[in-house]
Amino acid sequence: MIISMSDKKYIYLPIFFILILIMILSIITKKNIENFSGGGQLDNSMLNIYDEPLENCGDEKMNNGSWDENKKCSELGGGVHQICVKEIANNLKNFSKITGQSNWSDNRGKNNHCICLGAWSLYNKKLYGKLKGKRVLKCEAIPKASLSDNYVSKFSEGWNKWNGLELNNQIKEGVNGLIENCYDSREKKSEKLKRNYCNFSKDIKVLRESKTYEKLCSNN
Repeated sequence: MIISMSDKKYIYLPIFFILILIMILSIITKKNIENFSGGGQLDNSMLNIYDEPLENCGDEKMNNGSWDENKKCSELGGGVHQICVKEIANNLKNFSKITGQSNWSDNRGKNNHCICLGAWSLYNKKLYGKLKGKRVLKCEAIPKASLSDNYVSKFSEGWNKWNGLELNNQIKEGVNGLIENCYDSREKKSEKLKRNYCNFSKDIKVLRESKTYEKLCSNN
């Protein structure tokens, strides 16, 4: 059977449109996958939420987790990847899917990951406190800069922002979720975290009126 040139066009046309569709979907998906892009401080001068030197989120055995070349969550712009999650696949089930991304997080195995402030807030907001009591963060690897008014919502991916998928006042669940993970009244270093939290939250109404703020900051 001989196929004419005109017939070949009709055969290849659907293939062409399928390839175009695949390219469009890959671009959309890529935008929703967390990648380190906003630069950070690589001179070891960054402090963590305890006012101590910022620790690595990952180690040499771990695959890239949206951290800088020193495996730290030091990103100051871009997606603001500043929340270090331990073994994200095990500790934050369906994290990326729940926050409107592809399901990459469940395939991270035992790797840690630096996630965006806004994505962490949205995840906590959607779970309605189901993470309460679970210690899923590597707190020493979270920069003090996260508790700065620079990241309330000024950036496209601050505490209150996440790719247009954010929920109203999700900063409350995000910031207070961090405190529930990282504050321990038995540890001396937590006093500095409490101070940083109270200083940050006093000017943000939804945090100032929360039970966490009342508990930690009412006597400050």
